[in-house]
Amino acid sequence: MSPRAYRRAITALGLNQASAGRYLGVSARTSRRYCTGDAEVPVSSALLLRACIAYKVTPVVPIWKKGAS
Repeated sequence: MSPRAYRRAITALGLNQASAGRYLGVSARTSRRYCTGDAEVPVSSALLLRACIAYKVTPVVPIWKKGAS
């Protein structure tokens, strides 16, 4: 998935870079790197995002709390 396709996919799902990272189980920094092309989007993540768009699934983004174990 290209950086442009990643940005379009997360926008279509109503996510920002940080929430997309949480949804995919990566840091906000890694999500930003996907957007800029500094890191390649894993195939599994690309497939998940595309499936959410195709089947009109609204992602449930976990909330990470500091100090939570």
